[in-house]
Amino acid sequence: MVKTKDLDTWTGEYSSASDSQLDTQSKDALDPSTNVDNKTHCKGTSEAKIPHKSWKQYVQVAVCGTALLSDGYCMSSIGTVITILKKLYPKETKAHHTIKKISMISYVGTIVGQLFFGIFSDALGRKIGMIASSAVLVASTALCSGAYGYHGSIRGMLQALIAYRFFLGIGIGAEFVCGSISASESSNEVQSGARHAIFVIVTDTATCMGHILGALIPYILACIFGQRHLRIVWRLSIGCGIFIPIVFLILRIRMKEVKTYVSHRVSAKKIPWLLAIKMYGIRLFLLSMIWFANGLIISAFSLYSSTIIKGVILPHNASMARTFGWTVLTQSFSLPGSLLGAYFSDVLGPKYCLILGASLQGMIGFFMSGFYHQLVHKVAGFCVLYGLFLSMGEFGAKCNIRLLASKTSPTAIRGLYCGIAVTTGRLGSIAGIYLFGGDQLQRYFYAASGISFFIVLISLFLPNVDQSCIETEDERFLQACKLGGIHPIFEQSDAE
Repeated sequence: MVKTKDLDTWTGEYSSASDSQLDTQSKDALDPSTNVDNKTHCKGTSEAKIPHKSWKQYVQVAVCGTALLSDGYCMSSIGTVITILKKLYPKETKAHHTIKKISMISYVGTIVGQLFFGIFSDALGRKIGMIASSAVLVASTALCSGAYGYHGSIRGMLQALIAYRFFLGIGIGAEFVCGSISASESSNEVQSGARHAIFVIVTDTATCMGHILGALIPYILACIFGQRHLRIVWRLSIGCGIFIPIVFLILRIRMKEVKTYVSHRVSAKKIPWLLAIKMYGIRLFLLSMIWFANGLIISAFSLYSSTIIKGVILPHNASMARTFGWTVLTQSFSLPGSLLGAYFSDVLGPKYCLILGASLQGMIGFFMSGFYHQLVHKVAGFCVLYGLFLSMGEFGAKCNIRLLASKTSPTAIRGLYCGIAVTTGRLGSIAGIYLFGGDQLQRYFYAASGISFFIVLISLFLPNVDQSCIETEDERFLQACKLGGIHPIFEQSDAE
């Protein structure tokens, strides 16, 4: 019998409770084929009966996940900043692949942050991981906004920006992993029936809002300061991203540790790693492949959205404000895709929602490729279809890969599991920046559509998950350990 404690995540009060003994022992718990069974093996014998929770549980989920606003803002705003830098310093930005370095270096930092903080959050706790990620974001955003070259050197300033964006990437990666897994575990405490939706809203929808703000704020600043003060525009565009992590840093210091982590924490030395790899290795490999493929598409097309608008649709002498205005429009199409994805992740399940979204994205991409020469002369039509292309990416892969990566492993290894999957996705993003960073857009849409249907194919082998999948995975992993003669000890330390 594994003893647990019932924790009010905001007051820190506990009441004694115990996990019920498993009624039956699943004979296929050690069978690796169950990792990719089309059937929903993540479902328990019955839905967990969790009583109605107070508003505090919803606040807990929001504090864990909504800080991903800052991730979306930082990733989106740099696209508009790059457009300004190319206009202000055409000679310096063309030399030494400076623009691609500015774009790419944060992804390198993100990889470091995701892997390190995935392990960090499993070992030391979700709360301290989220606090650390917010602190890194605050410091690195301030440095990027104030980047300055030696004796006013433009090249030195750009090199400083590259260096600071590496540390910003670490903060983004840390926030992505720590916020996602904490939100997934906290969503398990809210009313059954909308757990996937609330998770998607506070993570992916929040990231989408960050992307929109990352395009909207530079647009507003460009309208205020005009073409003659673009240096102020790009610095303030970056600097405004500091307010979100500051707010959440304060909130996270006050919150308590996530209850699921407290009751199911296992020391890394006591985890049966060979068994974990046997049970979850294939599933993790499939998720990583999908995330890599999706990174090729979404990250590159989102990053270069203002460049696409500027270079393909608008005249070369179009103002920055006009360019950013169209960028806001295209980025806004991602929001309804995310909201629909949140709803249908509960209705269809994450697996089938992912398949539907990726299929629609592939169809739209092929249509844009086939009618590319006609669309480039119709500004509104191109932007609407391009926005729908991004929206279907949100509805399918972006909403549901994060959800699956955060809810298809036991609590003991969830940080590392999610960190590996999302790191593979960032590698895809880096590859996408180089593959789709030129001006062959018609070919790029062909390639992106083909990748979307590849995602559909791989997704067929993923498990679907239900409302009680987090506790079911913990029970399944514990049962497999017992059948293998291993008895991991849950370290139920008091939350701070």
